[in-house]
Amino acid sequence: MTHHSTSLDALDTADAAFRLLAAGPRPLGLHASRLAPGLPDRLVPVTELRVLLLHPATGPAARNAVWADLVRRARAGDPAWTVALAGIAMPGLRRAVASLTPAYRGDPADLQSEVLAGFLAAMRALDLDELEEVPLASRLCWAARRAGEHLAFADAAWAARRADLDDLDDQGDQGDAPDLPWGHPDLVLARAVRRGVLTAAQAELIGRSRLEGVPLSQIAAETGTSHSALCNRRKRAETAIAAAIAAGELTE
Repeated sequence: MTHHSTSLDALDTADAAFRLLAAGPRPLGLHASRLAPGLPDRLVPVTELRVLLLHPATGPAARNAVWADLVRRARAGDPAWTVALAGIAMPGLRRAVASLTPAYRGDPADLQSEVLAGFLAAMRALDLDELEEVPLASRLCWAARRAGEHLAFADAAWAARRADLDDLDDQGDQGDAPDLPWGHPDLVLARAVRRGVLTAAQAELIGRSRLEGVPLSQIAAETGTSHSALCNRRKRAETAIAAAIAAGELTE
């Protein structure tokens, strides 16, 4: 049994939460055409938005307008939008980690955490009045990479000091994909319950309504709870899990 199968590193956890926010009948999304011409004239779930922003047909001005909107929403304090922004940036964050992994001898989970922390710190440091003038995607992903580089270079200095022990540590890297998929939303929910972020009932509500697609009206009928009460309960639960992920509380 591989220990990776139930282990979620920082980027896997953030990506799973990102997909969780976009699941179900009422996904987190943006009305894209209000941000830039040429984007779909409807609510676009954040997972679809990520694909759209990577597509060559989406020009740099449109891409930056969406990023600017996401940054403003994240900075306004709703943790769900912080997770959404990290999710949109995930391809760039994973590239940063992948480029640094061959030179890094420490725990790959530490590198992921550092890259994500660097990204979030750079996002919080942006001047909100100048977002339209800054290439946000590249600036934030470069900041994330630089944070990873600092860790990798510090680790390289340490590794040089123990060079005589290197031959003992020659068991190959762990860059292969794990046996089971990382970052499944179920694992994030289970960990949130274990860490006291969610109650079991809250996790079940998110799991049934978001992952299994059971309508809230059906759950309301089953439990004798009003639809609006369930809506509010789920919103509070999703805010709690997003805040925990943004704070790094759900990584190993």
